[in-house]
Amino acid sequence: MNLKQLKERLTQEFMKLGSSSYLAQVMEPGFADRRLYALYMLETYHYTLHNARNQALVATRQEKIDIRYLKFCLKHAEEEMGHELMALHDLKNLGYNVPAEESLPKPLGATETLIAYLYHVSRNGHPLARLGYSFWAEQSYGYIQPLLSMVSSGFGIPDKAMTFFREHSSIDEVHARQVEEVIERFAKTPEDWAAIEDCMVNSLILTARMMDQVFEEFMKVKIGESTRVPFLK
Repeated sequence: MNLKQLKERLTQEFMKLGSSSYLAQVMEPGFADRRLYALYMLETYHYTLHNARNQALVATRQEKIDIRYLKFCLKHAEEEMGHELMALHDLKNLGYNVPAEESLPKPLGATETLIAYLYHVSRNGHPLARLGYSFWAEQSYGYIQPLLSMVSSGFGIPDKAMTFFREHSSIDEVHARQVEEVIERFAKTPEDWAAIEDCMVNSLILTARMMDQVFEEFMKVKIGESTRVPFLK
């Protein structure tokens, strides 16, 4: 495998996500509203809180790993630190009475699974595997931009509540190039590439499950059956 093939596989996986029946419903005019966006930003806060931590965890492993790669992991982790606060900022700027950070609702089950998987990969998987998650996450905006535009206009999301995607996306353009360079530098064997590809696909699937649960939670909010996020009533 090479970088071109990895990108082709990523495009295939994103195309699968685009066929979701839930997404088709979201695209229906008038069906969804900013509460769906609020729920997604809540989960974004939760998993992003851990991204820097599980990335840095790779550099604490005991086996001998190229020091240049370890330095990348630590530097990348440092640059990711605090990005969850952008998601929290956007959530608070939607006009809801959002509770304090320490009182936010706990993550959805699918979000906890995604978080746990990334910690497991970083601690116990192939040392390069965590790059698979970074590979798709750092360039996902190119795939979801049409959806973001629809959400912004269709849901009436104010600009001050879109900072995570708008500011974060410009940061990630640089990170995406860095991740590609690191993959090409350190992925030497079929095993290396397979580990990166597996983490890319698995973490993307788990993210899709998280998004499904966000939609299901929105449906509960919409009919007044949700007790998890009373501030969205």
